[in-house]
Amino acid sequence: MSKNDEQKCLEIIKSTEEIADKILMNKQELIALDKRRQQNREAIREVQKNPEDKEETKIWITVGSMLLKMPREKALGLLKNDQLQIEREIQILQSDQKILVNKHRDLEHFSPYSGTNIKPLEHKEINALKANLPMM
Repeated sequence: MSKNDEQKCLEIIKSTEEIADKILMNKQELIALDKRRQQNREAIREVQKNPEDKEETKIWITVGSMLLKMPREKALGLLKNDQLQIEREIQILQSDQKILVNKHRDLEHFSPYSGTNIKPLEHKEINALKANLPMM
């Protein structure tokens, strides 16, 4: 094998490994975000419990590393906004993950996964299908 071929092989292996590392880092970040999303969902559910309780108009909430006492409605709004932001970050990472996996497979000369670009049907499309399917 010539020096040029060795260099080319090393470049291919290096780029493949870099993309594989990015895929693994994204996976770990997705796991951490999902854990945070579940904890946030639990917090929203706990804050929504017994809203008619007049004794607790203010509740304790953790924001970052601070513990704050704030009105229930303001805390609920803060938690819901945080939940939306977490879900957006998860969606971005998942779409990046699909691109990285296909890029990795391309470098290894495999065909891309066929099911990675599937999108769910919209409500209108589902209704059109239901209208055209025979009733049982």
